[in-house]
This record gives sequence, C-alpha cells and structure tokens, in this order.
Amino acid sequence: MSGLVVFKESEIAPQADPPFFPEALVGNPKSWGWRIATSEDGLVASGFWKCTPGVWRMDYKLWEFCHVIEGRCVITPTGGKPVHLAAGDAFVCEPGLQGTWEIVETMRKHFVVRRSGAVS
Repeated sequence: MSGLVVFKESEIAPQADPPFFPEALVGNPKSWGWRIATSEDGLVASGFWKCTPGVWRMDYKLWEFCHVIEGRCVITPTGGKPVHLAAGDAFVCEPGLQGTWEIVETMRKHFVVRRSGAVS
C-alpha cells in the first residue's frame, strides 16, 4: 500500500442506498455512495455521496466532514436557524446534531466519517 488514495468516482461502482437517515419527511430521496477508502481499523471511511431532493429527520451518531461538490441543501438544527449550503461549502456534523436535512437541488459531496464502532 502506498499510503495515497486518490478519489475517482469512475473507478468505483456506487452503492444505491437509502438516505443517510431513513425517516423521509418530504419526497422520496434516492442516494448513492462511493466508498473510496476505509481505515484499517474500520472506524473512518471516506468517499462521495449523491442524493436527489427531499427532506428527512437527522440524528447524528457519528462525526462527519462534508465538502459540497454540486447542488444545494439546507440543514436546520433542532432549535436553530436553517443553514444554506452549496457547491464549494464545507462543514462538519458532530455526534448529537439533530434536526432536518433538505436536499434542495441534487447534491454531490465528498465525505469523511468517523464512527465510534466499526464501519460496516
């Protein structure tokens, strides 16, 4: 292993999966994930994620860094104000973050997640 992982979507087949949080409140969002790299201990994973418009309730159990490549979303923390994010924006969702996540325009992002248990 060289210790260098290059992110190339075209080299990995995407996995169709439900939105990260399965409780859809509006619409029927479809999502795909491209897991590019996973740490040796299975606790950290990174790759690409794409999702069509919709809204769902979120309840983060892990730490996630996101960099929006294209599209737009609105994250509204419980008791907080909506945060509008678009291509070029980067953000971190920490464990305990709750509220809603709305994909306004089909979104694609880079992600890095850190779990407290093994990544499946």
